[in-house]
Amino acid sequence: MSGVQLKNITKKYDDLQVIHGIDLEIKEGEFCVFVGPSGCGKSTLLRMIAGLEETTGGEMFIGDRNVTTADPAERGISMVFQTYALYPHMTVEENMGFGLKMNKVPKAEIKSKVAEASRILKLDDYLSRKPKALSGGQRQRVAIGRAIVRGPEVFLFDEPLSNLDAELRVEMRVEISRLHNEIGATMIYVTHDQVEAMTLADKIVVLRDGRIEQVGSPLELYNNPDNKFVAGFIGSPGMNFLKGVVENGSVRIPALQDSMIALDVKLPASGTKVYIGVRPQDIELTSGEGDLRVDVTEELGGVSYIYLKTPTDERIVVESRGESSTAYGSNANISFTADKVVLFDLESEQRIR
Repeated sequence: MSGVQLKNITKKYDDLQVIHGIDLEIKEGEFCVFVGPSGCGKSTLLRMIAGLEETTGGEMFIGDRNVTTADPAERGISMVFQTYALYPHMTVEENMGFGLKMNKVPKAEIKSKVAEASRILKLDDYLSRKPKALSGGQRQRVAIGRAIVRGPEVFLFDEPLSNLDAELRVEMRVEISRLHNEIGATMIYVTHDQVEAMTLADKIVVLRDGRIEQVGSPLELYNNPDNKFVAGFIGSPGMNFLKGVVENGSVRIPALQDSMIALDVKLPASGTKVYIGVRPQDIELTSGEGDLRVDVTEELGGVSYIYLKTPTDERIVVESRGESSTAYGSNANISFTADKVVLFDLESEQRIR
């Protein structure tokens, strides 16, 4: 088991730079998730750690070894891909042990390591089956088992659940989390799904356009985002944003009938334009008709999400526990507690603290 350290890592394809000076430390035994929208560079960065992409600049360490130019086989990593990449003519047991067999590991040792991986992943009943006789979730467990038997210093996962249906994704999230707890290995996991990131990670790295926006634990990023991008990306549904203007120590919100709100932060000068951020669960529907129109209501059983439109066409999502009594096209009022509101500069989109 080893940690991973990236120092000013860059990546270029000819004149196009896609990774811009990444500095990151992943401690030994951490479960670190790279998350961000499509094209943000998260898979490229993972492949650079694996040695499948050349590093243009900077240094990369696994443990105390500089692996910047090392071959993938020399890095002490195992990678699990989005596609299972199993050999169709081999059994589960043969697939899991194939890498060790190619490295001429003794048969008894292969059998022992496959048996241990099978126990961890609950595959004992499937060892004699071939991939075509397995479900998608079982095939992905075999792919993970193949990685486990190699005994790597670092596990790399490149969107391993993307091809699974919703129910299997939940099941496999639990399996991967349990696997990390049991073997305690360093794991780096790439996903575009922030729910996966929140439920699996010890540490989340939010990426955008090849740069790190923020690093922290799931709750740190959720409760204390550094900028509007992170605030909107982490959380489902994301944070609501309304435009406002600082006036005489308060913030005026044009979309809410020019209402004024006083906040416990050091406000910039009067006239400064800002974004007001507030999460759906921190907004309440209040009695009486207002200027907000009910656009969509999602009834999810224990919770409902009401999507409102302001007269200026800004969207507000409100979380309501239980069933909602709102009807499409009806008018509504809202209120929110000032200490749950965060501010972002309109131009830079950085947090105002």
